[in-house]
Amino acid sequence: MKKLILLLSVLALVFTSCSSDDDGGSQDPFIGTWKYIQYFEDDVEYPLEECENQDTLVISSNGTYNSTLYWDYGGGCEVDYQSSGTWENLSSGLYSTTDEDGDTYVQEVEFSGNTMYIVEVENGVTYKDVFMRQ
Repeated sequence: MKKLILLLSVLALVFTSCSSDDDGGSQDPFIGTWKYIQYFEDDVEYPLEECENQDTLVISSNGTYNSTLYWDYGGGCEVDYQSSGTWENLSSGLYSTTDEDGDTYVQEVEFSGNTMYIVEVENGVTYKDVFMRQ
């Protein structure tokens, strides 16, 4: 379940439209290379599996993203899933991502310094995936 939520979060997070260069040079805080570092359900932290600490999300200024998720299949960390797509900043902390299959997700994203929080509420449970800018 946690991997599915992370995947959906990554997909949703990745699709945000980037700001243009004619807006004074400001860059959307979503843009960058992010490493997965923490996971919470209703503010209770659940430890990540060792390989999940290698999960990465690369958000490009051209409106595209790539994500790579890792898992230990008994012989060390291996790539479990890779995804790419487009992203858009919908404003007010909402980001839309569309994956290569055409599925679109909208999620709340918060930023604090070099930390990004992807928040999703489902069936009364608040899920929070935390990423650190690399």
